[in-house]
Amino acid sequence: MEIHQLTYFVAVAETGSFSRAAERCNVTQPSLSQQIQKLEQELGTPLFDRLPRRVVLTDAGRALLPRAVSILAELQDIKHSMNQEADSSRGRLSVGFIPTIAPFVLPRVIKRFNQEFPEARLSVHEDLTEALVHDIVDGKLDVGITSTPIHNRLIRTEELLSEPLLVASSKANDIISRANIHVKELDKFPFIALSEVHCLGEQVQSFCYQQDLEMKIVCHTAQLSTVQNCVAMGLGVSLVPKALAVSDQSKQVIYRELSGAAPQRKIAAATHVERTQSFLAKKFIAIVREEYPA
Repeated sequence: MEIHQLTYFVAVAETGSFSRAAERCNVTQPSLSQQIQKLEQELGTPLFDRLPRRVVLTDAGRALLPRAVSILAELQDIKHSMNQEADSSRGRLSVGFIPTIAPFVLPRVIKRFNQEFPEARLSVHEDLTEALVHDIVDGKLDVGITSTPIHNRLIRTEELLSEPLLVASSKANDIISRANIHVKELDKFPFIALSEVHCLGEQVQSFCYQQDLEMKIVCHTAQLSTVQNCVAMGLGVSLVPKALAVSDQSKQVIYRELSGAAPQRKIAAATHVERTQSFLAKKFIAIVREEYPA
């Protein structure tokens, strides 16, 4: 016994006609009649008496009708409930941010998400890209906010924005005398480098390599805040994301655009290719896109 057979049976019972039932169910009359016959064969009894101008229920048909109506109503209720659950703002969401993105957007995103979805349970993790990818693949994270590229066939990325990288130098001890600087001149200055353990550090290193720059690295650090502090003290220059410049309230650092080349990093939402994005995941990604300061 199949659901569509019960649907056809109820339609015939309510319309009193195979042709009108076929129109209601948007199928051909021969197909509908065949399915009714299969249902009768499975039950071992006729459900309708086929009269010249109409069909009427047999005793077996009258016994089946309320049960069939109840079953179809229950299935419709299940479908409605599942759709409501899928669009619910009461679920759970686990997200991750890389450390070179989290400081600039995470507090505002959490605040806004909690305001818009107070009944949702949000879990936030900050870690390196490799760890976030591992947790997404394992199903521990629903969304990872990171930068591209990510080389993993199980990860889907949705680009949110492109963020330029700016040259940062000390305001008090500025070693750059012009409003902007050509990319080829970067190797004239001592350089504060972010460790390649961060994707941002790796991207900066790759950019410098592509531009054939021989950087005079005077400090390697694992924290973007340390890069900023070293630059503020006049120890050297660095390439930093625009979000750092936008959020910097210290007024101790000058941020300049590069001419001749425009290094950028692409911010993306990473999810598992085989998982369906939940309502909350889609809303969270949209909030990150709107709140990112760059």
